Amino acid sequence: VLKNNVRLSKNAEADARDQGFTRCKVLVILPSRNSAWRFVKTLLSLSPGAQLPKGRTDNMSRFREEFGPGDTEDRRLDRDRLNKVGGDHWERFEGNNEDHFRLGIQMHGKYTRLFAPFYSADIIVASPLGLRMIVKSETEKSRETDFLSSVEVVMIDQLDYLLMQNLDHLHTILDACNLSPFRARGADFTRVRMSFLDNLQKFSRQTLLFSAIACPEANALMARRSFNSRGIIKTAQEHKGALRQVLSHLHVRHTFHRLPDTDNLSACDDARFVFFCDKVYQRLISGCQAHTLIVIPSYIDFVRVRNYLKKQSASFLSCTEYSDVSEVARARSDFFHGRRDILVVTERFHYYQRFKIRGIQHIVFYGPPQIAEFYSELVNLMSLFDDTGGSVTGVYAKSDLLALQRVVGTSR
Repeated sequence: VLKNNVRLSKNAEADARDQGFTRCKVLVILPSRNSAWRFVKTLLSLSPGAQLPKGRTDNMSRFREEFGPGDTEDRRLDRDRLNKVGGDHWERFEGNNEDHFRLGIQMHGKYTRLFAPFYSADIIVASPLGLRMIVKSETEKSRETDFLSSVEVVMIDQLDYLLMQNLDHLHTILDACNLSPFRARGADFTRVRMSFLDNLQKFSRQTLLFSAIACPEANALMARRSFNSRGIIKTAQEHKGALRQVLSHLHVRHTFHRLPDTDNLSACDDARFVFFCDKVYQRLISGCQAHTLIVIPSYIDFVRVRNYLKKQSASFLSCTEYSDVSEVARARSDFFHGRRDILVVTERFHYYQRFKIRGIQHIVFYGPPQIAEFYSELVNLMSLFDDTGGSVTGVYAKSDLLALQRVVGTSR
């Protein structure tokens, strides 16, 4: 752009189509503020315009206050508390883990400006929720999408973390990228690329997606919302299986039931629910299996199962990511002391809390957990109650094969 500015100053008739409708070229989607803190710190360390003594970074103190991990004492307390659960838990939740933020970054040869207005920013770093509050859906008024009209690179990092949030926000943001702007926004149309004027900019956009796991959501995201004309490159890895991490002295029988193939996911959800009601729950009742933990990956399925257990007047308690501390403590106590036979939890509850639930003798996985380590982690909790006996039952469908692969291993 700067070279073309010099050319045009010498020859006003020169052809210099080198711009889009708006300035922003890179959109980075991250799950939390601590992820944004690490990303921006790395970006600044690689940017010559942010390095002293010749360069500078504007609004750094504000960025440290709103995104930073806190003082040394806070970081030490966070590290001690979260490392008791595991190193992965500390990496995800240390420091500021709020999931509502957005940040514009303006890059210049002599300085870098944080918290720049979106229409003067080169890079936007945001969470799905933070950007969704501006972008909104097609049916909502006061929708603002022009600043995403000329995005050339979209980077989505830690999709496995984003799966534990509302994925609809991410879909709304990607659908809003590369739309024709509603207003000119100061664009010089003599320098706008022809592909932008023809509304073909989405076919040259590069979409980068990083995830610790392979999942149908990631495949669907790239298939339906990545339009690059040069296709898609996907890498994957072989998995040894979380079953290898189960304690060897636990005498536990692992049983996996495959559901019949269905035409669509809605029919699959119905088939899973019917199988649970007719087979799994009836076996729990007939066998008088107390101390049973039921783990459900989806909150929608959790509500469905919870309502069914209420109609059956089952002796159960439930915990979700929305449960308050006193409710969770009471449920854990009643389950451990046998005052209730069944405890129903969501995968998100375990993801955020990672409580060591005592009193487990039987486990039912309504579907394979997205994070395979949770399988062995929950099964190993059975050792806190009794090392002898116990059972683990898993239900899976064709759409769960990627998650099941991480549990039992690629070779199986």
